[in-house]
Amino acid sequence: MFLSLSYHMNTKLISMLKEQKKIVTVKSYNLPISRKKTVNLAKYIKYLPLKIAKRYLEEIIEKKRAVPYYRYNRDIPHRRNIDAKIKQGRYPVKSAKYMLKLLNSLEKNAINLGLDPSKILILYILVNKGNRTPLKINYEGRRVRRKSTHIEVYGIFIDQFDPSKKYKRKELKALVESIIKEWLQKT
Repeated sequence: MFLSLSYHMNTKLISMLKEQKKIVTVKSYNLPISRKKTVNLAKYIKYLPLKIAKRYLEEIIEKKRAVPYYRYNRDIPHRRNIDAKIKQGRYPVKSAKYMLKLLNSLEKNAINLGLDPSKILILYILVNKGNRTPLKINYEGRRVRRKSTHIEVYGIFIDQFDPSKKYKRKELKALVESIIKEWLQKT
């Protein structure tokens, strides 16, 4: 693969795409959600169009669709309504609610830049461990600490993407990677 999208995005590429108004970002810090559940949710909606990702998140909140757990999947039961090879999964409702808010914000950011939200694909979601602040002292005299998570979502605007056509996830990934490869060769 020409670009490591697994951990951090190429900052030179991101700055170039921001100048050309081809990328939309949204960041949120110290969200009170589980990082491990959010990592699996982020992998599940990566490379999806914005509208489909939002629909998936709404179905997860209603518990009609389960998220496959690729990582942190010890002692996780199988689910019937998973459309992936891995059948172990759960319904991370709280993480899905916060992710849906972030995707709504991403859509509004795209509209403010003058981009068509139906042609935006989720390029990358970065999930990091947040600050752990002491919350209170419980009945045993121990401090209770609350978990938090930092999330960054990057959406990419693609002119060649046709929202009316149905794509498979592999086709979407190949489309995004080919376009990024073209942009990297231009620089």
